[in-house]
Amino acid sequence: MLTLFITSIERYTGKDLITMGLIDRLRRDGFKVGYFKPMGHFPVKVENIVTDIGAWLIYRLFQLEDAIEDICPVVITQDLMMDNYKKDVAGLQERIERAFKRISEQKDIVVASCDNNFSEGSTFGLSGTQLIKLLNAYALFVDRYECDFSIDFLLELKKVIGGPMMGVIFNKAEPLHLEEIKKFVSPFLNRRHMEVFGALPRDTLLGSTGVSDLVDHLGADVVCGKHKLDGLVENFLVGGMQVDRFITYLLKTPAPGIIVGGDRTDIQLVAIENGVRCLILSGNLYPNDIIIARAEAKGVPILVVRDDTYTVAKNVEAMIGQFRLREREKIDHGIKLVDQAFDFEKLYESLNLEPLSKTS
Repeated sequence: MLTLFITSIERYTGKDLITMGLIDRLRRDGFKVGYFKPMGHFPVKVENIVTDIGAWLIYRLFQLEDAIEDICPVVITQDLMMDNYKKDVAGLQERIERAFKRISEQKDIVVASCDNNFSEGSTFGLSGTQLIKLLNAYALFVDRYECDFSIDFLLELKKVIGGPMMGVIFNKAEPLHLEEIKKFVSPFLNRRHMEVFGALPRDTLLGSTGVSDLVDHLGADVVCGKHKLDGLVENFLVGGMQVDRFITYLLKTPAPGIIVGGDRTDIQLVAIENGVRCLILSGNLYPNDIIIARAEAKGVPILVVRDDTYTVAKNVEAMIGQFRLREREKIDHGIKLVDQAFDFEKLYESLNLEPLSKTS
């Protein structure tokens, strides 16, 4: 049995996407695959069991048979963090070891993933380095390609992790970088005993966010357009500029959502007339009747939130790229991208695995 630990240098690099793509392809190639998330940071209660929302998504997506409390044995809540600050919490490592033993039974490979980044869990004595040793895993990093900055970090981590760090898959790569990664970066890292397993291009659908998820995440009040909450926002604009400049940016931005102060009726009207995916009005300021009437006519949802424009923008930025199970089109599209861009032959060769049924 082999374990592949999916991790990253920073947050929001697409680890769940790669994890789902790997599980899907490994299954289709005939392997018995387990999924394991040692620690989660986004609690959700399911049938009186507290688990992690990301682990719960993958559990449901693949209809896994292992117990959800084994798939994610440790959920980092605010209470647990405060207890640990007062006095080191004991028993977490043992809980992870017991759960992992049950998950790995009768499996060919277990795909394990971290939640935030490689350093998460350090305060509990369960950093990425320690988890890799604990699970006897190979580490696969998922990261954005940012030229020398990315490579420097990876090389330093290779010194810390050593042999178990098998390589990297780049995600959200800009088109001009794809050839650079293939021709120069991959051979360079290979000489330093680190494989590049591919590069996924930046994709607008994967980076999109459902309007209904914005409502949930921001705690927004839907003023109008409740029948249009199934739309996907691919880009966001903050309407804090003069109208003429705003129009210039708006016309260049596909499928936008507009974050704007509730008192900027000029920006709101222009956005509505150009058919944006939604308006997010900050400051708990509600639109006037003219704005509501035009939005209803154009089918543009208006969401009102209490926070100021800057806070709303930061909150939206944090949720961009996160998957929701009801966005099945987005998930299927992402899995297909992984299947096309990830070098599975190289992975199998590196792990000395032989597919039982070769996927065409």
